[in-house]
Amino acid sequence: MRQEILMPTLSEDVEEGVLVAWFVLPGGSVRAGELVAEVQVEKVSEEVRAPADGVLAEALVAPGEVVRQGAPIAVLEVGAAVAEGAPTGAEPPAPRAPRAGGPAPSPASPSARRLARELRVDLSALAGSGPGGRIVEADVRAAARGGAGGTPAVTPPAAAAPLSPMRRTVATRLTAGLREAAQFTLTGEADATALAAEIARLSGEWGRRAGYTEAIVRACALALREHPRIARQWSEEGLVAPASIDVGVAVSLDDGLIVPVIRGADGKDLETVSREIAEMAERARSGRITAEETRGAAFSVTSLGAHRIDAFTPLLDLPQAAILGVGRARPRPAVVDGEIVARTLMVLSLTVDHRVIDGDPAAAFLDRVIALLEDPEALTRPVAA
Repeated sequence: MRQEILMPTLSEDVEEGVLVAWFVLPGGSVRAGELVAEVQVEKVSEEVRAPADGVLAEALVAPGEVVRQGAPIAVLEVGAAVAEGAPTGAEPPAPRAPRAGGPAPSPASPSARRLARELRVDLSALAGSGPGGRIVEADVRAAARGGAGGTPAVTPPAAAAPLSPMRRTVATRLTAGLREAAQFTLTGEADATALAAEIARLSGEWGRRAGYTEAIVRACALALREHPRIARQWSEEGLVAPASIDVGVAVSLDDGLIVPVIRGADGKDLETVSREIAEMAERARSGRITAEETRGAAFSVTSLGAHRIDAFTPLLDLPQAAILGVGRARPRPAVVDGEIVARTLMVLSLTVDHRVIDGDPAAAFLDRVIALLEDPEALTRPVAA
């Protein structure tokens, strides 16, 4: 009996993904649950495993090819003889001659794949030096320099760079937000002088670098608890309130961004929020974050504070009705008790959907976020049991 192996559905917001690599070639035996392929949707990687024992009769998609979610990527001959001692787990089987015209295996680390796209290196032409023959960054750089025989595996530059599924998704969702929502932005300035000192103290206490982002996420979560209407979302049936205060944190990637979600952020202390942000950002950049970890945020925070940007207008990602943009924190002249002194100031920009939130409640929410950032003790206070 022949059974199709399908491209998994990892996102409701994008139609397509990419087949990254095959770990079994046509004619190869597989057992139920064995790793067959790796796919990627919006920078979220997912393993595809065999639904039953059998033999991979045909691979329908080549590595690097764009494929619709839910579409067949291979055909499995269920019940065909499985060779004794067939490999199991995530290790790829021993190489076999591929069927004429079929795809060749090209397992590579996420960072190697990103580098190959930047340097226009054909991964299918490389032999990996990593564990299990996996292609790593060094292999890509050597090929780009003309290593491995002196012939660079570099394709000619195209007239236009093709749009990745992530780039298409960003364009579609943000354009939809501008078209459908009545967006407006409020800006306010926070005096982060005391917060800067507290961040320096926490860095020493935690033994790792603390930052403004975790403080801002916690301040927003606490403010959302006090101003729940900011987290409501528009629907034709009415305004929907979230079940919990889940805050998304935008992470920049090579060709777009991804927004991992801190679940129940108002019930977590500052150190926990900090650790979760760092862990999820690292997995997002290495392509190891799951689709579920990027869904369902009631509110988002996006920062350009690492650059020389003081203020900007963040755009809504529907159905969210509010997003906070964070500029850099830097010393500036300020008036304190009638005197001009140097203070560490930070501009916050709150974009909201006027269909859901009016100006006054939006301003009250931003006021509260600023007040919390100016009172670090409120952010570092232990979470009540």
